[in-house]
Amino acid sequence: MFNLIRRLDCLLGRFAYSAVFISGSRRPGGNPPAISGVKKILCVKLWGLGNLAVIQPLLARLKKGFPGAELVFITFDLNKGFLEAMPPVNRVVYFKCTKNIMSIAWQFMRLLSGLRKERFDLLVNFETFNHASALFSYLAAVPARIGLYTRYEKAFYTHPVYYDKSAHISQAFLNLLAPLGLDYAYEYYDYPPRQKDGLKISALLNSRKIKDFICFHPGTSGNFKGKRYGPASFAELGGLLMKEYGLPLVFTGTAGESPMIKRIIRGLTVKGEVFDLSGKLTVMELTELLRRAKLVVCADTGPLHIAASLGVNLAVFFGPTSPGKYGPLNRNSIIFYKNLACSPCVGKDYLNKKCRHKFACLDFAPQEAFAGIKERFCLAEKTEAR
Repeated sequence: MFNLIRRLDCLLGRFAYSAVFISGSRRPGGNPPAISGVKKILCVKLWGLGNLAVIQPLLARLKKGFPGAELVFITFDLNKGFLEAMPPVNRVVYFKCTKNIMSIAWQFMRLLSGLRKERFDLLVNFETFNHASALFSYLAAVPARIGLYTRYEKAFYTHPVYYDKSAHISQAFLNLLAPLGLDYAYEYYDYPPRQKDGLKISALLNSRKIKDFICFHPGTSGNFKGKRYGPASFAELGGLLMKEYGLPLVFTGTAGESPMIKRIIRGLTVKGEVFDLSGKLTVMELTELLRRAKLVVCADTGPLHIAASLGVNLAVFFGPTSPGKYGPLNRNSIIFYKNLACSPCVGKDYLNKKCRHKFACLDFAPQEAFAGIKERFCLAEKTEAR
């Protein structure tokens, strides 16, 4: 389904370019308008909680550059609860993520109509592969529009920025601030502790008498589940870590990932404390939990960049995606990546490629991962497993 949406999006982009520009109703090119007097900013990023975590410090920089401006952000409803908690964002507008094409079209038109009436001064589109959002940016009738392009999407923006696919995603997003003259050396956002979320996490951990723990986040977003490290491998790795350090394992994920997590837990061969929080935490509660972890083990997924922002020890499995583009930027992390000839395959040529090699790129032996973690981090003195 994801690839179908990608193909439809690409066709929409081509059609829109032909209809709007080649027809002569509007010609690309010319000098971009000066950006000044910005009082209302509209930002767009639909896909990816991890992307929002990477974008977060840039929103703070935007607000600092235009201190009196209202900042409105459009994203999928899958990301609810994250941006609302961030000071730079004044308002979040949600687009319902659905497979119903008619519902998507209806939302597109209704949202566009409402936003045009608000008369935004500046639009920044953080999407990397989305022609519909580029067309949306153009139709929103915002005087100054900044967005990434690889091909003809350039024509939909007043200030197009070339998308360097080889650069880390943080740099690609950072380049969008260049037309605004907002020089900035990228740094992760410093998430301040939130009392309400901290109290809930403390209560959950105290109920199990857990102080130090290792967090396993085995799931990934639904758009490509092939990024996941195998459940059996996760189980074996978990057993090795519990045996070595005597630390509890706390599992996190969505409610939909709960069956997979239960399968991992059943596969554990070492007795120890295990706490399954899948489907029980909001995004900001998850952030507070990650803040307290001795180590977070995950694949390329949203909590990766939240944990990296918090400076938490990270062990990350990469395969279908590239750590050079999406890897954590904190120093206290270890990345497992085979760099096979067929990797990366997610988003290649605008699509998620079907794996013909049984995801050999993620075939890391648990003993190999354990040895790497043990060498990289000093988690705790070995204690008797509970």
